[in-house]
Amino acid sequence: MQKDENKNIVHENKIVYRCALLTGFLIIGASMFRALSINNLIIGATTNDISKHYSASVIIDWSLTSIMMMLVGIWVLFLSSSLKKLQRKAWWQGIIISLAFILFGSGFWYRYPSSSHLPGFILLGLILFVPLIMFAGKFKH
Repeated sequence: MQKDENKNIVHENKIVYRCALLTGFLIIGASMFRALSINNLIIGATTNDISKHYSASVIIDWSLTSIMMMLVGIWVLFLSSSLKKLQRKAWWQGIIISLAFILFGSGFWYRYPSSSHLPGFILLGLILFVPLIMFAGKFKH
């Protein structure tokens, strides 16, 4: 147990903290892989595999989603210290982020079962979601 500056016992949960750190770093890694694979879209646009009418939009959307994934990963890293301190506001944010990844991955995997990367999004969400649910009762303040 840790003590704060007033010598009060500060309750912490290192399991949730470590799962949040792992999730944050994995999301950042996934965003980097996504950003680096934009070359495939550029090749598709120049060879007309992607319609010229849509190619600019596809490349812009791909870039935007890479940046947004990076920001979500960074946000989870920032949340990790608040989750460690069992703060309820951080718990809600972690639940929302993890559910978004779980629902995104499972919804699109149901629709496109041959997309083998979608279970990775489910796993990312579950790494954060499961400990948050397991220790939900400890998040009081």
